[in-house]
Amino acid sequence: MHPVQCETVFGAVPQEVKGGTLYRLGPGRCRLGSTKYAHWFDGDGCMHEVRFGKENGEVTMRSAMVETERYKAQETRAAKGAADIVGARGAWTQATDIMDNLGKFPTNPGNTSPVVFNGSLLALCEGGPPIEIDKKTLKTKGEYSGKFTGDLSGFPMGFAAHSKIDANDGYMYAWGLAKPPALGHRFAKISPSGGVLKTTNVPLPDPLGFFLLHDACDTENYVVFVVVPWKATIGEIMPALIGVESFGHSFSYDSNAKTRIVVMRKSDLTVAMEVDVENFSSYHNAGAYEDEQGNIHALVCKLEGDREDLEKNFADMYNSVWTSKQYNHLYDVCLSVKEKKVLSQTKIGGDSAKPMEFPILSTNWTQTASKMKSMPAFIYTLCFGESGGGYFDTVQKVATTLGANENHLEYRSKPGYFPAEVAFVPKNNAQKEDDGYLVFIEYAANRHASDVVVLDAETMDEVYRAESSYHVPYTFHGCWESSAN
Repeated sequence: MHPVQCETVFGAVPQEVKGGTLYRLGPGRCRLGSTKYAHWFDGDGCMHEVRFGKENGEVTMRSAMVETERYKAQETRAAKGAADIVGARGAWTQATDIMDNLGKFPTNPGNTSPVVFNGSLLALCEGGPPIEIDKKTLKTKGEYSGKFTGDLSGFPMGFAAHSKIDANDGYMYAWGLAKPPALGHRFAKISPSGGVLKTTNVPLPDPLGFFLLHDACDTENYVVFVVVPWKATIGEIMPALIGVESFGHSFSYDSNAKTRIVVMRKSDLTVAMEVDVENFSSYHNAGAYEDEQGNIHALVCKLEGDREDLEKNFADMYNSVWTSKQYNHLYDVCLSVKEKKVLSQTKIGGDSAKPMEFPILSTNWTQTASKMKSMPAFIYTLCFGESGGGYFDTVQKVATTLGANENHLEYRSKPGYFPAEVAFVPKNNAQKEDDGYLVFIEYAANRHASDVVVLDAETMDEVYRAESSYHVPYTFHGCWESSAN
């Protein structure tokens, strides 16, 4: 679609935000005619762009479906009058015709996380390779894999949604399922220009099992994986490999199993340590750093409730009942590489931190963490507040060293307004970690349309709001590109 101009209703766009672009990615279509996909995560990807004018800060918004091979196959069927037929197999949603399932791997919805790498905008999803999106038009250019150079023989079949780009040197650390007939996860180190420098296996608790490695966190020298026991054995996954069952429904959570933490060196992708800890489930991490003693601090989300219940809610996102049990608390997991053990696990923010998801760090911290060697002072999250009916209704600024009787700063959305994950934009010549702004999209139910909001990251006060004329479906993740880039 063409860019739609948003109407300013409050404040002015800060100078540092002018010229920048917020990209958001999520499911843009979760049904085909009257046929609903079997899981929210199967929704066809849609890329959204919020652009701030460089001179006057004029805000425009536009969106475009990620035209994967799966999407194009569905559109072809719809054009022939078969709009209700699922013609391409998803991770949870089987195709209507069994012949479209047998012997076929699930197709890539391209719906989870946008990143800018080597000047290109990529849509990442565990379901397949990165998909390149044209920044000028938002049109899909196709799979990006052909632009990687070097030895691709051990390259992952797909990229995890949260493959990491080092904040200081621009190297990418990507992982995903191995190409059949190999099993397991492959891990790759990629230069800023796209050269594949090394690939290796990620050690898993069951080498023949299937695990979801959605996120990781990285320090100056290490990448840390939290491998939770949401898995499928080779026997459990076999019907899905044949095509008679879905991949997603083959997974289950083993509450009696340990959670494994794997630390791998960035330099050569060797394993620095593996350790099993008491069972916990997690989708996301805030980040990580190395302290003065060389210990690693992984800032990890721990789910409050049952993973099986969370997955049931994801399957029917908008008709589910959400409570604090479907959200998380942050923990500082301190790891000694030298002693190969966990030294401590400490709840971040104390009891006054609300159940949360989608933790974001200030880029003022991420770009200096290797020098500071200390905990970030603040972590920004979405959280479960008081007026959202269980959905995210608050942006929380978690103070990591808050006293027992103190409260964290919050931005509370008005009733019927629902914020998405925030992006941090630093101020010019920032002196403090929270010298910056938070930019995000907020759904306004009373208008069935979306607003663009900017907060002061220090005070959590709203400094700017613009209203768009259309609704952005709830997105998973986003990224910010400044005018300097």
